Amino acid sequence: MELYNNISSVLSKKNNVNLAVGDIYDYMQIWKEWYAGDVADFHHYTARLANGTTTKLERLTMNMAKKLCEDMAKLLWTEKTQIKLKTNENSKKLWAILDNKVNNFTTNFPIFIEQALALGNGALIEYKDNGQTTIDYVTGDLFIPYKYTNSYIYGLVTVSRYSETEKTEGSEKEQTLYYTHLTYHEYEDGKYIRKHELYRSTNEKELGNELEFNTYYPDIEESSKIETDVPYFQILKPNLANNLDMASPLGISLFANSIDRFKAIDMKYDSFMQEFKLGKKRILVDNTTLKAKAIPNEKGNIDYVQYFDTEDQVYVAVEGMEKQPAKEIDFKLRTQEHIDAINGELNWLSDNVGLGEGWYQFDGQGVKTATEVISENSKAFRTRTHHLINVNDVVYDLVRAICHIEGIDATDITITPDDSIIVDKNAERTLDLMEVQQGLRSKKSYLMKHEGLSEKQAEKELDEINDEKMTNQEVFGFPTEENLKPSKKEDEEKEEKKEE
Repeated sequence: MELYNNISSVLSKKNNVNLAVGDIYDYMQIWKEWYAGDVADFHHYTARLANGTTTKLERLTMNMAKKLCEDMAKLLWTEKTQIKLKTNENSKKLWAILDNKVNNFTTNFPIFIEQALALGNGALIEYKDNGQTTIDYVTGDLFIPYKYTNSYIYGLVTVSRYSETEKTEGSEKEQTLYYTHLTYHEYEDGKYIRKHELYRSTNEKELGNELEFNTYYPDIEESSKIETDVPYFQILKPNLANNLDMASPLGISLFANSIDRFKAIDMKYDSFMQEFKLGKKRILVDNTTLKAKAIPNEKGNIDYVQYFDTEDQVYVAVEGMEKQPAKEIDFKLRTQEHIDAINGELNWLSDNVGLGEGWYQFDGQGVKTATEVISENSKAFRTRTHHLINVNDVVYDLVRAICHIEGIDATDITITPDDSIIVDKNAERTLDLMEVQQGLRSKKSYLMKHEGLSEKQAEKELDEINDEKMTNQEVFGFPTEENLKPSKKEDEEKEEKKEE
């Protein structure tokens, strides 16, 4: 991005700060477009028509980039995830800060994870604002690292931009001015340093001239230094190796290496929808039949009668069909072929991001997640565990920072993820089978749960099992206990004899 390269150039000369820009921000722009489901050079294109003219078209999208990040975020964090301190009192104090109206951690943090997965990076920043501890959720394209060792970042600049329209001096003409607010965050040798700078430019792609910060923000301390054993910022990245810009300390998107799959899916999905549009039934009629005919009425006036509904798109007027009956054309739709092709691409995509094959299923109406729970030995579970390492580290440091700001004891932090979505299918089936054998569960409920049968289907299956069941006595022609039981008629005769 030109702006970030300009910022890097200006700050390297001014403060001797070397920002790690590289190619990663160009990639972020690509990931951002796919996450939004609107990629300029792919979803918007031109096509040449039969008459030689060109027309602008828009390719439909299934927006699987958004779906992937959304589903992975749900695996990593839910409202059931617990964060606790040593005492209940301290836990309540912590959550009073996390879930106040400004921070709204329960709602905002899963969204933050999703966006960090999409752009490859995200930053949490904590500070006091009017006496209230506040958390900033910053997307990966709005901060630039400048101090780091390997992938550990301990110095970064956040970039906040806004524009205003002002009149130029001595003229009625208006011009747009771009203001860039840079905030330095640095943690080293037990000190957290925070510094603000403000710049103004008439060029959107340049940082411009520096302004006196406190002139525009008189209530914010321009520079501060805090003694602390924990930085007041955290960086979240997917637990993936950066194979696109290996010199950068920043991460890559969850779908960074799946762009070709998105293209294949959207092309097939667009073709699927076009199949219905282009393959609809049509009726060919001669063009003369669409003209209204003049027919005299009883009063001697002329009425113009239209035999075909001109608004009905099923009719197509052609020449050369005089005195011929209307001809129906009903195309055969290739729906199943398209569905199978899309599902093949979805399998490749879900497996490539670590969810395993079969995670998504397209049924012609939409994409459904194939399962609501995951097994402990599945690929999805292992991928979840892999990414959860980074998520838990970020939350742990976030809690430590908040506790340091608020003076809360943080010696014993416990983060318990929501494991209700994880189940070992084989172990569960074995346990349920034991309950059936012990009479604690019905056979019908077992079939419904583990075989996916409806109640009627389960009852029918049990009836067939009972009909086919034969005891050893029946096989060899011996009477069974059921045969030895007295019939209803015999019971009635015995009762009559007793009464006599």
